[in-house]
Amino acid sequence: MKIVRRLEPGAGDIITGPVDREWTFMIYLAGDNNLEDFGRTDLAEMKSVGSTPEIALVGQFDRMESGDTRRYYLRKGTSLDEDEVSQNLGETNTGDPAELMRFMNWAMSEYPARRYALILWNHGMGWKEDDVYEIAERSISYRPMRSLANRIVRSFVTRPKRPPLFSSTVDAVLARGIAYDDTSSDFLDNAEMKRALGCALLVSGVERLDVLGFDACLMNMIEVAYQVRGTCDYVVGSQETEPGEGWPYGAVLQELADNPTMDGGELSRIIVDRYIESYAASQQLTQSALNLTHLGDLIEPLNEMCRFIIEHQDECELAVGRAARRTQRYSDSDYKDLYDFLELLAERTELAELQEKIKAVMDTISPSGENRLVLSNGTRGQRLERSHGISIYFPSHEMSPFYKRLDFASETLWDDMLLRLFAY
Repeated sequence: MKIVRRLEPGAGDIITGPVDREWTFMIYLAGDNNLEDFGRTDLAEMKSVGSTPEIALVGQFDRMESGDTRRYYLRKGTSLDEDEVSQNLGETNTGDPAELMRFMNWAMSEYPARRYALILWNHGMGWKEDDVYEIAERSISYRPMRSLANRIVRSFVTRPKRPPLFSSTVDAVLARGIAYDDTSSDFLDNAEMKRALGCALLVSGVERLDVLGFDACLMNMIEVAYQVRGTCDYVVGSQETEPGEGWPYGAVLQELADNPTMDGGELSRIIVDRYIESYAASQQLTQSALNLTHLGDLIEPLNEMCRFIIEHQDECELAVGRAARRTQRYSDSDYKDLYDFLELLAERTELAELQEKIKAVMDTISPSGENRLVLSNGTRGQRLERSHGISIYFPSHEMSPFYKRLDFASETLWDDMLLRLFAY
């Protein structure tokens, strides 16, 4: 049993003593941008349930209006200012992985629990950062963003030097951004997020997060899931863009409060279900939960399929191209539903051996359930009805030069197949 300083629910004083709680629910709100008002709303939703002896609801909120960052132990029936539990942190850069690591270390040491959930709250762009603001502005359902692409590029050249563990240069950018910070013109790229999670877990002595959630757009991709493997059991996010209101925290946390002994899988399913239910029937939505313990179940047959296509390129190329053109896609048209692509490819090839290899991959995805990579999948709207919970990069014209630096690309044959098809 750890001995920590903590703020008890409903009390105003910091006391010292043992902690025995089921969950610590951490939310990292990168609100130093045009999402600040949505962040305030989401914190209010969390406070409508509030922390309990079994659940600690804690957050870090970087704001644009006042230019400062604050940490909270969120309680029901109090003001947000009363929930502040540490001194004003001043201006912080949510795009700096050291800042995320500091928040996680603080939350897990001050509020130890049997299980941990971390929600990264902000804009998101799958694995890519290129043209993120331009793409966002084209999507009517996407949280509105202003054009800062040039500032972001400049920031990689001019931003101050970080400690070696958290260094980030143009050459090291792995082209997947989240936690955008307008004041600092910075964001967490793919490598930085992975290092921050790994270092925070190592320092805190926690083996892995039970749930890693992305209350952001376009994040539930095989590339992202593969990058964070080993840091969490479950990933929850959307294949498509999210409305500005994001997740329904009140509904999700009320169920957690009513049943605090639920495991990460059950919490992940609840997030998917309540998210879909919280929006009108006219909305176009996706949300899914991935069980990363089954990630390897998909990778091996996917490699076998890619190897066959590479070795039989002349016989497969036409079918692959036709399937990709018809596959369910998202606001970034290079992001395609993996299962839908496989299903269309199986229909378009006459090669029995390829069809068998395709089916082996499909069986790891759908139908969703306990023994699948996709634990739970929810969609709404006719435009997205062929979504099955996990996307993959399949560019329409040419490959991004950043893609090969991803763990998924370097350790699987998917990028080799794409390179062969695009004749690089």
